Amino acid sequence: MTVGGVVVVLLVLAGLGYFGGLGPMSRLNTARGITPPAKLAGLDRITDPEIRDQLQLDQTREALSRINDGKQATVEAYGNLNGERMYVVIALRGKVDIDKTIKDSGATPEQVKQVGKSTCVTSTDNLPTQCYRGSNTLTVIAQAANDGVTVEDVGPVSDEAFTAMN
Repeated sequence: MTVGGVVVVLLVLAGLGYFGGLGPMSRLNTARGITPPAKLAGLDRITDPEIRDQLQLDQTREALSRINDGKQATVEAYGNLNGERMYVVIALRGKVDIDKTIKDSGATPEQVKQVGKSTCVTSTDNLPTQCYRGSNTLTVIAQAANDGVTVEDVGPVSDEAFTAMN
């Protein structure tokens, strides 16, 4: 009976570590792949190699993975180059300090807004409109690739991407 109880406790702790990103099992979680959805915000994922190369999506993904200790990352674009809307979504396994990232970007408190479960920053001269959503196991950044897009437009994209890739 005691051995069975110990085994159950160990399995629960391992599950929390893996799926919750806590403890020594969190390293296994950061090695899990990230599967981007085929559609996001009603827009198709860009899969054309020429366009992906032009947007440097794969190069950015490789650089992100390298600077983040080999953690799984993906960089995807949704929409098309001629469309009215295009979003770039970055997803990284593991926890990122979103508040610090926003502060380091130079955004003022007036530019930061909560939209849904995402923390968003309005567009500035050097940054597009961006929204962040994170947990211990996944961080997602969605940004608008078009001018005139508000945080109310990007926030739901960030939330949808987080749910789809979690």
